[in-house]
Amino acid sequence: MVAEYFSNDYFQARAKFLDAASAAGGVVESHLNPNGAGPDGEAIYTDVAVFGDPTLPKVVMIISATHGNEGFCGSGCQVAYLQEGWVDKRAPDTCVVMVHALNCYGFANIRRVTEDNADLNRNFVDHTKAYPDNKGYRDIHHLLVPQDWTTETLKQANRGLAIYRSEHSPEALQRAISGGQYSHPQGVFFGGNKPCWSNTLLRTLVNQYCLDKAHVALIDFHTGLGPAGYGELILNGDFGDSYERAQQWYNHEVTSFQDGSSTSAELTGMICYAFLDAIPADRLTGIAVEYGTVEGKEVIYAMRFDNWISQFEKPGTARWHEGKKAMRDALYCDNDEWKGKVWARAQWVLTHTYQGLGSIN
Repeated sequence: MVAEYFSNDYFQARAKFLDAASAAGGVVESHLNPNGAGPDGEAIYTDVAVFGDPTLPKVVMIISATHGNEGFCGSGCQVAYLQEGWVDKRAPDTCVVMVHALNCYGFANIRRVTEDNADLNRNFVDHTKAYPDNKGYRDIHHLLVPQDWTTETLKQANRGLAIYRSEHSPEALQRAISGGQYSHPQGVFFGGNKPCWSNTLLRTLVNQYCLDKAHVALIDFHTGLGPAGYGELILNGDFGDSYERAQQWYNHEVTSFQDGSSTSAELTGMICYAFLDAIPADRLTGIAVEYGTVEGKEVIYAMRFDNWISQFEKPGTARWHEGKKAMRDALYCDNDEWKGKVWARAQWVLTHTYQGLGSIN
């Protein structure tokens, strides 16, 4: 039963979401991405479904596919929430806003990044100012994205990464790779050189649904870090009172890269700044639900391979298909056991979110 909530591709996921949202009584807005398209030139959309009066004092915003094909997981949870009546369990003072496929380009094309090759969760910086400098990334970019994708080239590149790891630390290597970089537009974990379309859309949605609220709860679904099937709750917001409040809401299971408790490296330009730039930090409780898939080295390999084929390989070749399969498998475990764990955790998360909002006067 649970497996039926999940989909084989973006287009099937979108159809399931729209059907479920309509059946659940949601008001749906569909936003065409004018800058990107599907693999065969199809129109692609971010769909927003609203349940309840948007003028109510509290709102839960649930986002899927911030990181493109991580949307296989997040979309499945959204569809399950809708089909199993979870939006009807909200309190009378609460509106639920579901944002399906925020990075619809990445979801449709089995990429983690946007049509700009930008990591959307590194894109929410002030693009009018100097970008944060990631010297570690600059030192290893040539190793992460080699010009040739051969066994020997990869051996040499991986040897270089191992040397960097030993000379610095495993944490320093993780930070260098995944923290976000703004110096190499064709590299991995690129934060962009302008606000992406999805960035602008999310800020519009925040202004539309989250201003002047007593409280906003944010649930952003991700995959690729941690033990397979386990949903780590990573703080997605200001570290101070927000961290303490999130711990109270979620049974002291919330982690943060700021105190070293999270599997995530310290990140720049996260999507929480779409909210924190518009509303006070004490009115936001945000978490990223990060589900583990495969070993971290396999995830990074898939991202590097995907980056390489996007630059150097023609679509449709055997190597291109190999890269797409690696990317899909790295961020989505297409088996019933994993999906069952994902859905169980998603129910726990929304239960505690509703209870937490209920504690806000």
